[in-house]
Amino acid sequence: MSTHRVDTPGAAARAARARDLMTGASPGAELLGFYAALVEYQQGLVARGRLELGDAISDRPILDAVDAAWVGAAVRDLLHWLVRPTPDTADGRVRLKPDVTYAPPALRASADAMRDVAEEEWRALFDAYRADPDDAAARFSEAAVFALEAVLQPVAERLAAARQDAFAGGVGLQPDHGSGGHTHPRCPVCGGAPVVGVLREEGHGARRRLVCGLCLTEWDYLRLVCVKCGEQRFDALPVFTPEQFPHARIDACDTCRSYLKTIDATKDGRVVPVVDDLATIALDLWAREHGYTRVRANLVRI
Repeated sequence: MSTHRVDTPGAAARAARARDLMTGASPGAELLGFYAALVEYQQGLVARGRLELGDAISDRPILDAVDAAWVGAAVRDLLHWLVRPTPDTADGRVRLKPDVTYAPPALRASADAMRDVAEEEWRALFDAYRADPDDAAARFSEAAVFALEAVLQPVAERLAAARQDAFAGGVGLQPDHGSGGHTHPRCPVCGGAPVVGVLREEGHGARRRLVCGLCLTEWDYLRLVCVKCGEQRFDALPVFTPEQFPHARIDACDTCRSYLKTIDATKDGRVVPVVDDLATIALDLWAREHGYTRVRANLVRI
């Protein structure tokens, strides 16, 4: 079975798009600036990560190739980066540097509180996450899950790319995550849940793809199907497109009351789905006010 490889925007493209959108998304400008800095920080983790890329071509879960001890060390490094200690000034106060992009205040506070968490606890979270990401997200705090996913995402992205390259070269077999292969609502490479959808031009129309919330792989999916419960009745699948974001919409389901945000690349070819998702957080607020729950939180837990 082929992986239906789609080249997705790399880290540099994600950071650049975030900074481009900062001027046009003033309510989310701080968040976009932080995300751009985070993406650049994540790339250093990839270089320091102890990855067994040979495991990427097997049918083992991708996260089995990540060393648990490295995860604990990487999370501690991330927490120190998030609080970004600054030099004491002459009057003994610590001030934020004006030329540095910092984490949102609430996240900085959570990161500071978590710096004393023992490595064994981070390993426990990692083990729980590998077993069932949804269950781990429900059992642990959002700040802890953010810290874990922030260090796992760049290495998962690299492992996913290695796995797809191996499959394209005829090495190994792609794991089957359900009937239909790449039309299944879970990532065909790592099994993760979709974080956002994207419409891309194909022929005389547009094809919907889903973007994995962990390894950022894109895969094809049916247009009129709820990714949460499988609902297919047209009347139960309302679509909401606001005037202020003509290239973004909410694909909701009235059966399970979930929603997936979809970014329309046919209306704006510059979009980077996971970044434009952050720039349109107003849609998430609207969806929640109307009783819908997001299928999967994005990296910054929105």
